[in-house]
Amino acid sequence: MPGRESFPRAVPARPPDRAPPPPVKDFRRFSPAALHALFADVYSSSDTMSEALEDKYPDARSLAENMAALEKLPGAVALAAEVDGKPAAYAVIRPRKQARLRHTADLGMGVARDARGRGLGETVLRAALDRIRDESVIEIVYLMVRADNAPALRLYEKTGFETVAVLDRDTKIGDVYFAGVLMRRHMRA
Repeated sequence: MPGRESFPRAVPARPPDRAPPPPVKDFRRFSPAALHALFADVYSSSDTMSEALEDKYPDARSLAENMAALEKLPGAVALAAEVDGKPAAYAVIRPRKQARLRHTADLGMGVARDARGRGLGETVLRAALDRIRDESVIEIVYLMVRADNAPALRLYEKTGFETVAVLDRDTKIGDVYFAGVLMRRHMRA
C-alpha cells in the first residue's frame, strides 16, 4: 500500500544446533593414567560415591589390573566419552561372577567435574546399554544411587531404569545418613 512502510517480517529464532555427541571408546583406547585421572576427578568432586577412590583404585596400575580382569567377563562393558583427547565420562557394566547371577550386572558411572551438564553421562550410558543389548549376555543391569542425587535419578529414569527399593540410611558420611535407591533395567523386552 502506498504511504505504508514495509518492515521485514520477524523470523523466529532458530534453536542453536546441538554439538554432536563426543566419541565413546573402550577403556583400552585410553592410558591407565588418563582413566585414573578421570576417576580421581569424579571421586574428588562428588560426595555421592559410596566408596573412596583409594579403596577402589588407589593408583593407575590397580585400575588397569581391574579393567584387565573385567575384560575377561562375558558381557562386560567399560566405555568412556572422549573430549579434547581425554576421557571425560565413563560407564562400567560389571557382570556378576556367581553362576546363578551371570545374567545380571552392576553399573557404575561418573562424569568429570568440568564436563557435567553437557549430556556426556547420557551419551556414555546409552552407548554402554546399547552394547549390552547387542551382545545379549546380560539380561538385567542394576545400580545404586543416593536418593538425594536428583540429576543421576533423572538420567537413570530417562534411560529406562526403574526403582526396585529405597534403602533408608544406606550410606553414612561422617555423622550423616543418606537413603540409597536400588534401580534396575531389564535389557530384554
